[in-house]
Amino acid sequence: MENIVFDVISWVGLTICIGAFFIKDVFWLRLTTLVGCSLLFVYYSHIAIPQGVISNLLVLLINAYYLIRFAKARKAEQTAQQTTPVSLTAQAE
Repeated sequence: MENIVFDVISWVGLTICIGAFFIKDVFWLRLTTLVGCSLLFVYYSHIAIPQGVISNLLVLLINAYYLIRFAKARKAEQTAQQTTPVSLTAQAE
């Protein structure tokens, strides 16, 4: 029964990773790939295949890094918009 659970995890992860190729928005593409590679990482860790573990871990870390950068840039943008004086905003329009 345990192997069936890990097989389902691998198929779901693979489906999510393949489905990510159809996503155009970079944020959602990275998030989807992160989820899919996380599931595949769990699967490859369970069946002890180092190539699968390392490759999925690397893709997972790369996507996590860029998602964190995306979140920081978005937060900085929101902070900049909040601190912009109203008179400058009105002049820009």
